[in-house]
Amino acid sequence: MQVNASFRRYRTQLINFLWTVHKGAVTPDERELVEEARRDHHSVLAEAQMVASAAVLVELDGMTTALSRVYRRIMFLEEGNPDPDGSFNEIRTDFVQLWERWEGMRAVMRADLGLGSVAGESPAIGP
Repeated sequence: MQVNASFRRYRTQLINFLWTVHKGAVTPDERELVEEARRDHHSVLAEAQMVASAAVLVELDGMTTALSRVYRRIMFLEEGNPDPDGSFNEIRTDFVQLWERWEGMRAVMRADLGLGSVAGESPAIGP
């Protein structure tokens, strides 16, 4: 449960920060909220890596990689040095893919616990 909540919180803070960047309203407090969620994510992930099954680890690693890419793209945009495809709108579409990946990750985690999947979810395939 902690890893699921941590991923969700980090993803939420990233989208909030993207909007803050878009508005030109970044403050040290806003940046700290993202960094706090990022640190929490890394800590919870480290714990999960010690107990998660191989199938769940594949999903966790893939989601972590995707979140890291989005984080980097947002930070480059905020610093005024965006990727060629790193506009606000292009990064915003990344969150649709993150949501889909998160649903797949959650389905794999539930299946690993013997709970089956949530209606409408299908497991993601690899990272």
